[in-house]
Amino acid sequence: MLVKENQNNNVDNLIIKSDPLVKKMINLLMKDGKRSKAEKVLFKCFQLLDKNYPGQSMRIFYLGVIAVKQDIAVRLKPKPKKRRNKQSFDVYLPRIISPTRGLGLGIRSILKTSKERSQQSFLPLWESLSQELLQASQNKGEVVLKKYSVSKLALSNKRRVHFSIRR
Repeated sequence: MLVKENQNNNVDNLIIKSDPLVKKMINLLMKDGKRSKAEKVLFKCFQLLDKNYPGQSMRIFYLGVIAVKQDIAVRLKPKPKKRRNKQSFDVYLPRIISPTRGLGLGIRSILKTSKERSQQSFLPLWESLSQELLQASQNKGEVVLKKYSVSKLALSNKRRVHFSIRR
């Protein structure tokens, strides 16, 4: 069991804080330099996951983050300034991104959808974050669908890969 509970029913911070992926999640969750609030939200999320699935909270976290890790990104090609009306459709350029960048994008997308979910359903952020991590670990949810839609868009525009290579 990676997450231990103390007498105060708090998650043992020393085990979790040393993990680099958890540090990245805390840094992205942090707002206005309030690290302690971000840590509390994440640890409450881990407690909720540990309550429903004993001893599996870190495993669910890792599976969820790895499931939404992006390998391919898509960017818009800037339109030429002189001939605007000639090309009416957008040109998407697929590109391969580094693994650390992909993890960051995946964590950001999890946090974005959990914040949207907490605002819509009036849930605390840690509850919506735990639900989103659980769904992502099962390869379900909005974040996984977004990842698949981006990869599908990149696959449909794979003939334009040579545009994204800079010389």
